[in-house]
Amino acid sequence: MNLNKSKVNLYMERNISLDRLKGYACFLVVFGHVIRGAKTAGISYPRFFADLESFIWSFHVALFLFLSGCAYKISSDNKKTRSPKKFILYKAINLGIPYLFFSGLYIVINSLTDSVNTHSSLSEILCVWKTPVAQYWYLYALFFLLCMWALLSESLSNAEITVLTVVFTYTAPFFGVDFGSFGIVFYSALAFGLGTVFGIKPFKKTKPFFAAAVIVIHIALGFLLVCFSLNEKPFIKEFLMLLGIYASILFVYAAEKMRFMACFFDFMSKYSFQIYLLHTIFTSAARILLLKAGITALVIHIVIGCLFGIIFSYAAAAIAKRSKVLNLVFFPTKTFSLIKNKDKAI
Repeated sequence: MNLNKSKVNLYMERNISLDRLKGYACFLVVFGHVIRGAKTAGISYPRFFADLESFIWSFHVALFLFLSGCAYKISSDNKKTRSPKKFILYKAINLGIPYLFFSGLYIVINSLTDSVNTHSSLSEILCVWKTPVAQYWYLYALFFLLCMWALLSESLSNAEITVLTVVFTYTAPFFGVDFGSFGIVFYSALAFGLGTVFGIKPFKKTKPFFAAAVIVIHIALGFLLVCFSLNEKPFIKEFLMLLGIYASILFVYAAEKMRFMACFFDFMSKYSFQIYLLHTIFTSAARILLLKAGITALVIHIVIGCLFGIIFSYAAAAIAKRSKVLNLVFFPTKTFSLIKNKDKAI
């Protein structure tokens, strides 16, 4: 009985830390997009912020993919009966509906307002099934990664799928294989696959001194490679990505011991999906308003942009939660289930 209880506690603890890492990764996404948006708008851009943006982009999306792999590992370890077909259909609904809706919304807004991000044509809506736009490529890549793992897991382990996929990804181009838009799926497989293999549990007992050393090395080495424009070179890019994932896990494990950091990560995690889907719209609105007011200070744009991206996305999530129709575009099957159960109660 005590053994079962300890397993439950370990499972819950692992999920709390995983959620907080997701919250941290979500904040990095917002922060990175605010900096990039300022550059796109022509705001004065000191070298430090240019390097900071490149440093963040070297690992923060990979961290999200790794965490998605961790979540897949947890769900696959605990599911016994769901078939690959049902799993893929479930993911097609829960990732496909938000992907299509918010990709279309993003394109419509950008087609009407040139200064929001980059100009879009309404005809691009017809191509989102094969050509993702903005940050929504992540949902596109994640869906196909989940399909691959679900199908291959019938006969292969997560480690074997990861090795097979990564080897194919990096050798196929030598034989003239052009992935096209689907390349984002294959090149996302390394981070996702490692999440399905390791999870975050093995890093929990890392000694504080060693963890601090890894974090410092990641920051120092990352900025150094960015300064010399080496961060996108083959193998160096993958090394920085893996080091960034490792350092991020250790950082959040250390930071969550501080109550205010734990609360912040918990908040970001709870609304991470809505913030991810909506933040570029609100950060762009902040940028437009500030520029119209004649405010061009980069630090102000970063602070206000981040606040807009987080607070207004949260507000939109709170409003959507009160409406079945609106919440449907965020959480389709969950909303369907609530509607169904309510109808049964009546």
